[in-house]
Amino acid sequence: MKILIFSASTGGGHKRAAAALEATIHRLNPEAQVTVVDGLRAIGKVYDTTAVKGYYFLVKKAPKLYGGIYKVTDRKNIAYKAAMQINASKSKKLLEEIEKHDPDVIIMCHAFITVMVSKLKKQGKLSGVRTIALITDYDAHRTYVAPDIDAYVLAEPQMAPKLIEEFGVDESRIFPLGIPTFEQFSVPGVREEICRREGLDPNKTTVLLMAGSFGVTGVLKFYKKLARVNNDLQFIVITGKNEKLYEKLQEVVAEEGAADRTKLLYFVNNVEDYMHVSDLIVTKPGGLTISEALACHLPMAIYNAYPGQEQFNVNFLLKQNAAISVDKKTGAEEICRLLDSPERLEEMRENCIRLARPNAAEDMYKLAKKLDDENHTGEPA
Repeated sequence: MKILIFSASTGGGHKRAAAALEATIHRLNPEAQVTVVDGLRAIGKVYDTTAVKGYYFLVKKAPKLYGGIYKVTDRKNIAYKAAMQINASKSKKLLEEIEKHDPDVIIMCHAFITVMVSKLKKQGKLSGVRTIALITDYDAHRTYVAPDIDAYVLAEPQMAPKLIEEFGVDESRIFPLGIPTFEQFSVPGVREEICRREGLDPNKTTVLLMAGSFGVTGVLKFYKKLARVNNDLQFIVITGKNEKLYEKLQEVVAEEGAADRTKLLYFVNNVEDYMHVSDLIVTKPGGLTISEALACHLPMAIYNAYPGQEQFNVNFLLKQNAAISVDKKTGAEEICRLLDSPERLEEMRENCIRLARPNAAEDMYKLAKKLDDENHTGEPA
């Protein structure tokens, strides 16, 4: 079986989900041919640059405008139709990429790609190819839904009614399997061993602070306040690929006299280790970060969610009591109160366990295989 996975560089989540899925498929079936392609980049440099840089500009510099666009395009109106037509118009370029790989199954990790694949299916240019759309957030947005898609994979079951009732998706095409994460997030190492290897104290309450794919500087303010409020806390701070934030934090750690209880890190490839030994993560609510934290049974303190999918992600976590939402002014105090309440923290951890989808990647592969098998036996998808 040949599987083509389309990711995108609008945030780190799409690429990370694709990579986790690829790794799982190779583990389960070494003979499967799996190719991951940045779909927006494959269409062309101008389109990719416009989509990616436009997205980053809006969420960083004009988040309210981005939130307004997100809200407007979630309804059937001129703006929604225009967005769909613009993306569908690029389908010919995408077809050129698809034909290079001749896949049996296409998995789309981005809404724009789903629209293009849908048009190609409608035109009969993907005959015999099964298609799966993965929604990488905890809200079902209208732009993810298009005709002729064989299956929709959702982060969690409560998203299904919106697809069915508002978007008209047949229930048989909806699969709330979860967002794929790497296997190691669901297989915890021994806390003492990880702490010894990483130079951490296994007996200290540990807070993990992550800047996210945008390198958000809000994490700097939280660290400073937390380091001052509670001298007994141990910190792991991951800045992502943000050199200025990393350098600034080096200065702050020294100023606060907290070097002996702070592990400051740049970009890392073993974030799961730090999640497994932490008691709480302070982070932005990207869909993949949430799924990874849930897989590690790690309660969350969410900050600086921009309007749109991140705010919907937060709303979901708050409703499920798996996270708290904090602001820059009182966030440190709220976090300390939570850490001083073992019963509340344990309840949140239990909710994370309940919400986790540790087999999401494996289940997605099984779905892809099922669709491909049905294709070869002549049964409808």
